[in-house]
Amino acid sequence: MKVTIDSKTVQPGDYFIPVKEAHFDGHERINDVIAKGAHVLDVDLVSYAKLYRKKLRCKVIAIVGSAGKTTVKGMLSNILSQQFSVVETHDHQAHHYALPLTILSADHDTDFLLIEFNMKKKGDLAVLTQLVQPDAIVFTGVGMSHIEFFNSQYYLALAKAEVFRRKLQWQSANRVCFFASSGAYYDLIFSKAFQVGYHIITYTGDDKVSENINLCYQLGAYYNVSMDTIEQGITTWHHSSRRMNRINHSKFVLFDDTFSSSPSEVLYAFQYLSRYDGRKIAVLGDMLELGSYSKKEHMFIGKLAHDYGIDMLFLLGEHMSVLEGEGMPYYHFFDKDELIRRLKEEVKQGDIILVKGARSLHMDEIVTQLDDDVIS
Repeated sequence: MKVTIDSKTVQPGDYFIPVKEAHFDGHERINDVIAKGAHVLDVDLVSYAKLYRKKLRCKVIAIVGSAGKTTVKGMLSNILSQQFSVVETHDHQAHHYALPLTILSADHDTDFLLIEFNMKKKGDLAVLTQLVQPDAIVFTGVGMSHIEFFNSQYYLALAKAEVFRRKLQWQSANRVCFFASSGAYYDLIFSKAFQVGYHIITYTGDDKVSENINLCYQLGAYYNVSMDTIEQGITTWHHSSRRMNRINHSKFVLFDDTFSSSPSEVLYAFQYLSRYDGRKIAVLGDMLELGSYSKKEHMFIGKLAHDYGIDMLFLLGEHMSVLEGEGMPYYHFFDKDELIRRLKEEVKQGDIILVKGARSLHMDEIVTQLDDDVIS
């Protein structure tokens, strides 16, 4: 069955759950949805999803970590869907009803349910875990995302570890965690998973890009996916919108990575670009929610750029003003329009351009300007 909370898009035969918020009450739309031929399911959405989860026979995989979750989820989905029926959270489902609705979109024909866990504060993952009760966890590592809301990275790691809970009576005894061994506080996370009965499979790589690929092979093999199918899934997978999305022009290649930004995400982007030939220009906006670590983390981006072969930096925002180019040309701007104008003057035939920054900076406007106005 299809469950929805949106009275505007409900279709005949759908099940409509009327949710209530401070400024909205779905009960006021019940007559409208009945007139459209939909059914009304007047229950608490989260409580109903918890009960529904117990009935699912598919493998439920939660993807947790400071960075790389959407990339990993997309790669695994593309691999598993070649052989199995897969349901997953989608990029546009950012509201707090997305997770229970994703659970309710799985059914008896579903083989795998892939759910991306996001958190900002202590307790977030405990709540999500109690709802989802995953059979498997992919733990991509502890970075610095949202460190502003914690006293230190240690306490951030503890909050991430809240995803590991003892299994309930109705759950399978064979729970597994695929764990990136490159992350901070490896021993802490490992022990938390082990203590509650997870079988732990570690994965690594020369960098985050190869690490993700190795994860795909290990998880695929664990679920008896053939090597050929895994390789096919990796090679045919494409990044989703605004996440290292490649845009080809006749004169340059543009990578749109404007969904979010953190130190771990910038590292991944630089490592990804290092696989390409050509002059590399990184257009970077402020990384937010770093608190007292902000200056140090922004300054360190200059070293990462040097280490991974970035040739030129265009920087936007107050926090990026502390960054220096480590011997490479770099330009800092507070005005986005001025940055765009200068960037258009600079770009040459064969360049590789990365645009990355927090959504609140609207870095996608830079992508749009370059995309709409191909440089002559």
